[in-house]
Amino acid sequence: MSPIGGVGINLAVQDAVAAANILAEPLRGGTLTDDHLARVQGRREWPTRVTQSIQLAIQNRVVRRVLAGAAPSKPPSRHPGALGRDRSAAGARPHRRGDADFGLTRLRAAAPAS
Repeated sequence: MSPIGGVGINLAVQDAVAAANILAEPLRGGTLTDDHLARVQGRREWPTRVTQSIQLAIQNRVVRRVLAGAAPSKPPSRHPGALGRDRSAAGARPHRRGDADFGLTRLRAAAPAS
């Protein structure tokens, strides 16, 4: 993963949420199989490839020219091939936390009131 765009941590969080949503129940029930792991990979592989292709386009069209001393006359108004500002933080396939709270509800209920 390239540091271009600073989206590595966003992908990592989305990977974790997808994994939690898919794997929580099988882990709780002791029924986890390779098929569950393949579902996580299948869910996350496409957005990762999209993000990496955008990073590569930026690297090839902008960064490489700057490093070679042939900088563009003005910065691009948006990243070449980017999803747009409204989608850049959420990524190509954003995830939301599902029912996989891993007992956090119980921990919150037991926590002392502040």
